[in-house]
Amino acid sequence: MHIELGRPVMSRDGKRIGTVDQLVLDPDTREVRAIIVHRGLLLTEDRLVDRAAIDTVAPDGTVWLALDAEQAHELPLFVAEEFVRLTNEEAATLPYVWPSGGGLGPVPLLWGAPAREPVIPEPRIAPYDPSGGTLPGSTAPVEVATNLPPDTVRISRGTAVIVSDGTRLGKVEHVHLNEDGEIVSLAVDPGLFGGEPLHIPAEWIDSVTEEAVHLTVDAATARRGRR
Repeated sequence: MHIELGRPVMSRDGKRIGTVDQLVLDPDTREVRAIIVHRGLLLTEDRLVDRAAIDTVAPDGTVWLALDAEQAHELPLFVAEEFVRLTNEEAATLPYVWPSGGGLGPVPLLWGAPAREPVIPEPRIAPYDPSGGTLPGSTAPVEVATNLPPDTVRISRGTAVIVSDGTRLGKVEHVHLNEDGEIVSLAVDPGLFGGEPLHIPAEWIDSVTEEAVHLTVDAATARRGRR
């Protein structure tokens, strides 16, 4: 089975569902558990498709589902992260927060502790990392949730590929799987001046994280795998 990121995904009744945007895999076994299908340009949506719902992959790379269009549109929307709604009691413990403008790095915020009276508290400036964590001055963590299968990571077109000395080799272009859904090899785009894609067999893969695919070989060895 060859799944090329960016290729069309079709229902069994011939309706286009979207394109393959990401692969969801077990980082230990390198088995693909699901794919994330992207649809739309302005009003976009991503749906989580279990691998069992894939019927076949055509020679041109088109992924055909074992679902009709109506069933496909009932697939769960992919949630990368979702802020858990706080109770009124929890919200009362958090500071008031206002965006204070642009800037590079952590977003600067003006904030003050909640007040019982309708007065404006004296503002103070504190950095806030929008990627998550605790709001400035609060003790309650901001929780996030996802509907990905537990203990899985995502590979997308553009995921970095890092060689053994820590340098970047290129980015994932597409992925070859066997019939059990396990990664057999990767095609890696070495960049604008790097030439043709590199062929990276699965045995060269050391680990896979949300940020990158890490290899056990150096760049010279990896480039000898060019195809």
